Amino acid sequence: MSPTDPAARAAKIKLLVLDVDGVLTPGTVTLDHQGRELKFFNIKDGHGMKLLMRAGFELAWLSGRSGAANRARAEQVGVSRLIEDAKVKLPVLTELVDQMGLAWEQVAFMGDDLIDLPPMRAVGLALAPADAIDEVLQAAHWVSDHQGGRGAVRQACEFLLKAAGKWEQVTARYF
Repeated sequence: MSPTDPAARAAKIKLLVLDVDGVLTPGTVTLDHQGRELKFFNIKDGHGMKLLMRAGFELAWLSGRSGAANRARAEQVGVSRLIEDAKVKLPVLTELVDQMGLAWEQVAFMGDDLIDLPPMRAVGLALAPADAIDEVLQAAHWVSDHQGGRGAVRQACEFLLKAAGKWEQVTARYF
C-alpha cells in the first residue's frame, strides 16, 4: 500500500475526531416552539463509536457550536472529549493532539464544511460524509457512502477497525 492509500493511513490511527453538525447529525437545526434546539443523531453511528472505543481507539468531538444535545449525546455514547464553540478548529485540535502525545499521522478527522478544512489538512487521515461540500470532498482521503447523521460515522468506524485488524475481535461477541 502506498502512503496515500486510505487503508494504509487508517492503520496508523489512534484518535478519531468528529465534527458534530453535518457529520454526527444531518446538519439540520430544528427549534421547538420554545426555541430549544433539537438534534437527530444516528443510533448506528453511536454503536460504531462504542465499538471503536472498545477496541482501544480514542475519540473526540470538535464542534464550532455548542448545545445541550451535544453534551447529552456525548455522555450517552461515552465520549469524554467534547470540545464546543471552536470557531477556529485547528489550534484547538493542535492542543488536543499535543496533550495526548500523538503524532498527526495518528489522528483522523471527519468534517463536512469549510471550518473543517484546516484540521483535515493537518491530520493523517481526513474523512468526510458523502454530502460534505465539494472542497471537503476534495480534501478527504476517504469519503463515506453515507450522509452525515445517516451512517457516515458508523462506516468510518468500521473502516478504521478493519484497517487496524480489530474488526473481528471487537465484533466477536455478536457471532
